[in-house]
Amino acid sequence: MEAGQFRVLLAEDDPVSRAFLREAILACGGAPTACVDGPSALDRARAGDWNLLVLDHHLPGLDGDDVLLALKSDPGAGDRLPPAIATTAEPDEVRITLLQAGFVEVLPKPISLQRLRAALGRHGCRATGLLDDAAALRACGSATAVGHLRRLFAEEELPRVQHELEAHGDDHHALRPTLHRLLASCGFCGATKLARASEILHGALADGTDPGRIRDALRAFGQALHETRVALHDRLDDDA
Repeated sequence: MEAGQFRVLLAEDDPVSRAFLREAILACGGAPTACVDGPSALDRARAGDWNLLVLDHHLPGLDGDDVLLALKSDPGAGDRLPPAIATTAEPDEVRITLLQAGFVEVLPKPISLQRLRAALGRHGCRATGLLDDAAALRACGSATAVGHLRRLFAEEELPRVQHELEAHGDDHHALRPTLHRLLASCGFCGATKLARASEILHGALADGTDPGRIRDALRAFGQALHETRVALHDRLDDDA
């Protein structure tokens, strides 16, 4: 993972819940790594540098609270153990037990996106804004220049990027020149979220050893590209 990312270890055995949580964490500005059982979650938690753990209560092989207990028993765990959120469909008395086990929060299932976003935000995981007007003004020097470059960005550059993203298909590494070019344009236009998504995807492609990381980075990049195009068109329409 790239420096500066908010790294979330997610342990959830249900594929639908896991997909929802992964997408929600990405949308909230986090970088999720998903596990499907307790033993793999424990191994990854010990091997990685995480900002937050999100552990389902019931996991194959080892429950989420047992994973947390094992981590807390590791030598020196108190200095480096990240906060942990539990998820569960169990009643209130089980949630109380999970809090007593050391989870900082317990989110009852089914979890709404609003509740999950609020919980992630309390622990430092927040999506960056789409457009930074102040940064664009510093880069361009005048509001007129910002407006001109943003219109070119919205009407010419980003459609071109979208076309290249679709045209390259599974040849993801062919996107690296596109991403390099895009980063400079994002800086002039204050497209902060798209710039960050481009950096993350470029780093994942440069490393190339983790297909899951590349897949997640591509998904986040596609989402940031779509959101930025919408935001730019809205802003340009307002300024017209």
